[in-house]
Amino acid sequence: MKMKGRFICFSMFVIMISTAMLLHSQENRFPLKNGDTWVMAGDSITAQHLHSNYFEAFCHARFPKLDIRFRNSGVGGDTITKTIARFERDIGIWSPTVVSVELGMNDSGAGPDSTSDYISNMNILVERIIKSGARPVLFTSSPVNDGTPGKSLKGRNFTIDLYSSALGGFSAARKIPFANQFHTLIDIWAANKPLEKVVAFAEEAVNILSLQDLPGRQSIEEWLKTWNESDMSKKSANLGGNPVHPGPVGQLMMSSVLLKELGATGFVSSASVDFSGKILDTTGCLVSNVKVENGGISFDRLDESLPMPIPDEGRSALNIFPLIEELSQWILSIHSMPEGVYDVFIDGIKTASISSGDLGKGWNMGLLEKGPVADQCRQILNLVSVKEKLVSDARAKSKALFSPGMSVAEVKMLIEDITKKVDEADKEIRAVAKPRIHRFSIVPAQP
Repeated sequence: MKMKGRFICFSMFVIMISTAMLLHSQENRFPLKNGDTWVMAGDSITAQHLHSNYFEAFCHARFPKLDIRFRNSGVGGDTITKTIARFERDIGIWSPTVVSVELGMNDSGAGPDSTSDYISNMNILVERIIKSGARPVLFTSSPVNDGTPGKSLKGRNFTIDLYSSALGGFSAARKIPFANQFHTLIDIWAANKPLEKVVAFAEEAVNILSLQDLPGRQSIEEWLKTWNESDMSKKSANLGGNPVHPGPVGQLMMSSVLLKELGATGFVSSASVDFSGKILDTTGCLVSNVKVENGGISFDRLDESLPMPIPDEGRSALNIFPLIEELSQWILSIHSMPEGVYDVFIDGIKTASISSGDLGKGWNMGLLEKGPVADQCRQILNLVSVKEKLVSDARAKSKALFSPGMSVAEVKMLIEDITKKVDEADKEIRAVAKPRIHRFSIVPAQP
């Protein structure tokens, strides 16, 4: 029996070490380093500044100690060859250390027989990136949201499927970081497609009901109430936009896949406290000043990083894509609490009501919509958007100035005033992304 017990303990130890090593390797696999300038090259879906902004905001929130910069370099209608042609003035101008490539939607117009040309052109672009001194990162295109699943592809999705598989093989052979969003999203989007129009109608019904004299108003109100209370409404989402360019819901899903496939860690931090006031365990955070009084418990918490910034307009993606929550594991556990429901306040602001059972198991706060941390994440998203407008100004000026006889260094000098503003905007993002001490109070819920 003693040997068996020792074997079990040893096995648990091996599992714990293996898990720790896996998490460490995943963190190391994410292709972002201190001092990096990451240029995101792409076509119109990159130029929308949606999933690219969400990707950047995540990196600032999750890695607040890193001195990092992102620059969007998306151009509507671009193919790989067009991107190569504008490389100097629109990508090289930023002196990147990382260049991600998200191209193929427009290339795919050439049909499935163009796969070898796609990979050949990608190889030329990769060599150009390496020659510039940057590290390449490759993304597949997103799917066309036309309702077709992977087993019955048609149109552009048929070609993008071939491109994606070929790009995966190319990336593996060249040992280039690679994210395959196409094959992750195609079936999820297809399964959701039949309900998209219903969800869109439900969203529009809220606006329709603002018309006071609307005939049949009561019927619409009743239907909307029934829909909102149904399981179906909680398992569907309107991706928004159009089949090629989804809106925030679809693009939040895109950014999440790209982050996960590249190895971004979903763990933010965890804290475990006993209701007696004893701090049991903390990882990625510090807990102090614990007080147990008036039937509740309070403490200060300083986290090393922030949960994933989730745009309000994209939040319904959570209905069909649990990966988003996996990327935002901000955990609070409180043990030995009297049974009941508790209100959670952060810096005096009520953020949620949660049962003692859920708090005992470990409650993920990473999806909170209210409170100072959620507002801090919103601020990061907003500042990224502000910064990218400055980047767009610099790109427009670079395009106007660049000519065959002008060097990158000369153009940089001429747009120095704008790039300084971009640098200042980066500093503001990093300042806002720094974690802050918050006072948590968990008290019995008021009737």
